[in-house]
Amino acid sequence: MTEAANIKNLGHGITAVRADNSGPLTLTGTQTYVIGNERIVILDPGPADQTHLDRIQHVVEGRTVEAVCLTHAHSDHSAAAGLATHRWGPLRASAETLERLNLQGVPLVDEETIALSKEFTLHALNSPGHSGDHLSYFVESTRDLFTGDLVLGEGSTMIAAPDGSVRAYLQSLAKLLALQPGRLIPGHGPVVDAASERIEESRVHRLKRIEQVIMALQEGADSVESIRQAIYSDLPLSHHVAANLTIRAYLEYLAEEGHKLPILTA
Repeated sequence: MTEAANIKNLGHGITAVRADNSGPLTLTGTQTYVIGNERIVILDPGPADQTHLDRIQHVVEGRTVEAVCLTHAHSDHSAAAGLATHRWGPLRASAETLERLNLQGVPLVDEETIALSKEFTLHALNSPGHSGDHLSYFVESTRDLFTGDLVLGEGSTMIAAPDGSVRAYLQSLAKLLALQPGRLIPGHGPVVDAASERIEESRVHRLKRIEQVIMALQEGADSVESIRQAIYSDLPLSHHVAANLTIRAYLEYLAEEGHKLPILTA
C-alpha cells in the first residue's frame, strides 16, 4: 500500500512515511524518514507494522540503503528495527539504544557523520532529555534538523523520570540551537520551517513549568498528586501517570539546582 496521505516528499532529498499509530503521545503517528537521493538512510522505521514497512519499501525501491538509524529506543520508533535491518541494511544508533533493544548494530557516537554523497552528510548528535539514549540528526548543507521526540512538531514532548532529565533536555536544546537549523523535522507532528523559534518555544515552556512547580510547592503542595492538580487541573485521567512522571523529573531538576524541597508524600 502506498497511500499518498502517508507518504510526503519534503524536498532536500527527504521523504516522510507516516505510520498509522496516531494517539495522544504520537499525534498523527510516528514519522519515518528516508533521507538522501541514490544512497539513503532510513530514520526510525517505526512500529512493527507490515503496511508501514511496505510503504517504506515503496519509497526505498531501487536505492542503496547505507543504514537504518534510530533516534531512541521507544517502541513507536524502533519496534520495526530488527525487521528493517534484515530487509534493508545495517542498524546504527547510540550504543545505549542498541543495548536497550538488545539488537546488533554499529554504535553512533556524538558528531559522527554518515556521508550519503559529496554534498549530503548526516550528523548524529547526542541529545538526551526525552530519554537518556536519544540522538538527533542534522544535515549541514540544508540545515535540516531531525529531532525525534526531543522536540515535536506541535505540543510538548514527555520528560518522564527516571529516564527523562530536564537538565539534559535544556542542555540538548541549547546544543541544537547553536547549529542555527533551518527546518525542524520531528518524530511526530508537522515539519516546522522556523526551527530555532520552535526550539526556543520548547525551552520557554519548560522554564515556565519549572516555575509552576516551584510556585505549587511554595503554596503548600505536599505530594506529586497535589503538584499535578495545581499545574494540570483539567488533565484527563488517562494522562495522570505521564504527568506524575514528568513532575518527578522537574523535582529532580530542582534538587540538582540546589533547591531545598519538602518531604513529599507518595
